Amino acid sequence: MSRPCRSTTPAPYPPLRAHPPADAGRRRLLAATGMALALPAVPVGSALAQAPRTVVVGHLVDRSGAQADLARDYLAGAKVLFDAVNAAGGAMRIRHVVRDADPDPRRALAQAVSLADSEQAGLLFGPGDRLLPVLASSVELVRRGIQIVAPLSGLALSADNVWFTRADYQAELDAAAQQLRGYGLTHIALAVAPDFAVSSLARLEAQTGTRAVVLEGTGEAAARRIAAARPGAVIVAGDTLAYAGLGRALAAQGWYGFLVGLSSVSANAAREILGRGYAGGLVLTQVAPGPQQATLRVVKEHVARMKQYLDEPPSPATLAGYIGAAWLARSLQGARPGGTAELRRALQGRVDVGDFTLDFTHGQRGSQYVTLAVSGAR
Repeated sequence: MSRPCRSTTPAPYPPLRAHPPADAGRRRLLAATGMALALPAVPVGSALAQAPRTVVVGHLVDRSGAQADLARDYLAGAKVLFDAVNAAGGAMRIRHVVRDADPDPRRALAQAVSLADSEQAGLLFGPGDRLLPVLASSVELVRRGIQIVAPLSGLALSADNVWFTRADYQAELDAAAQQLRGYGLTHIALAVAPDFAVSSLARLEAQTGTRAVVLEGTGEAAARRIAAARPGAVIVAGDTLAYAGLGRALAAQGWYGFLVGLSSVSANAAREILGRGYAGGLVLTQVAPGPQQATLRVVKEHVARMKQYLDEPPSPATLAGYIGAAWLARSLQGARPGGTAELRRALQGRVDVGDFTLDFTHGQRGSQYVTLAVSGAR
């Protein structure tokens, strides 16, 4: 596996601030016209303007798994970027072919192969945790030269055809521990779901100064053990159910400190599970700038396009999908016609998507950006 390169965009320690959640349940497509992406202008009478090059991007969306809410938002963010590219005209058009992924990863792999063969998709965008390992290990996709770009997943995989626009879960855990200490919280507990991939648990235990508590069953035993130690924050390595389930169990023990989860957690679903009366601080890692960082050009651009194309507010997941799609679109602008080698060469660059840079010149992970943001606290 190539050594992950670090984004030139720093991972700041901003003040913890609340931001409004997205309503992932209401999506109405509006007119696909308006604000144009800043792409190279093409003379109206040129051959390129008359016959733009079409790039087919396949997208399998997991609407039934633990990341369903995140996957829908990620799709929304990517779609508004691709729509803006096509509305701008120019030398390239992106055909974004979306399919609902089969719950069985093996059948979902067959769908991916079909996208490559029937739709001529050379790229697969945004797979999540359940699907990415199957796609990344597929000989059939490698044989076809399919590149897997901007996964929603934070799993650490070494496949040569996977291009990550985000940090992995281990980097999120490391950064969460470091930033919490930077905020002055020294007494930190660690809870780990048994099925969650943590590549270096020993290092994380050293960072937090505590032994990890394994979440088993209802989480009540883990909650009793953690609450008895009265930590200021608990870092949870797990999905939405593990995170929110532990939060409920801790609340039953009278603990309402900072409950820190990863980008694998859906803020909306977690709040529903915890209930309106939950009084603790919900803190989640973000692997891309969030809506609260409104001074960044990419955030302002994304907020405007979400208003223009979709009837919903932005979220951290829509922004992450938008950034991944923006990187892909701008990388492909310089691609020459050709096969897999030319496509890979186009992806191996350094792209500023608007005060946020993705750098693939030294490896296939373009960013190590991680920061913390309050999702909902009473």
